[in-house]
Order: sequence, then C-alpha cells, then structure tokens
Amino acid sequence: MNNAQLTKDVLAEDQPADIAPMLRSRQEKIVKIIEAIDSIAQSNYWKFLETEVFQGVLKSSVNQLCVEKDEKKMFYLQGKIEILKGYADFKKFSETHRMELKNIKQQLKGR
Repeated sequence: MNNAQLTKDVLAEDQPADIAPMLRSRQEKIVKIIEAIDSIAQSNYWKFLETEVFQGVLKSSVNQLCVEKDEKKMFYLQGKIEILKGYADFKKFSETHRMELKNIKQQLKGR
C-alpha cells in the first residue's frame, strides 16, 4: 500500500494561518500599556516612589553586593538589582513596549 498519496493531500491542504487578528489584539493592548506607563511616569506619586523607595533600595542593594561574600546572596542581590532597575526606569520600560508595537505594525504592513 502506498501512503505517499495520503500525506500529499494533507500537506497540500495546509495553508498559513492568518495571525492578523491576534497581532491587532496585541497591538491594542500594547498601546494601552504604553499610555498607562506614560501617565504613571508623569505623576508626582510615581516621582516620589521612584526617589524615596526604588532608588533607595537600589542603592542599598548595590552597596550590599559590593561587600557580600556569600555566592548565593550575591546572585540574589544581582537579581534584585535587575528587577529594581526595571521598575525604576519607566522610560526603558515604555521603550520596550514601543519597539514591540513597531514590530507588530511592520508585520501587519507586510501582509
């Protein structure tokens, strides 16, 4: 029995799925995320939190890392510092989403 004919028909029917609706949905979400980030970044409450909480904890963690000798604790502090940098730098956070939005727009244009 020759099964080549069976696989030939199956492969011929495969057509690329249309991902445009998924991309448009993601695009809408990213636009809302960017608007929220920009709005929060401009508020006085965020500026207060940034200077009084995040920058203080970040400086403290960096200082601890400089004197820490335990390797596990050093890895923990490095991770903590990376997370704090992400929260403390809303411009970078916003830019990441803007790049993703740009990529989605390019994918939608290419269709």
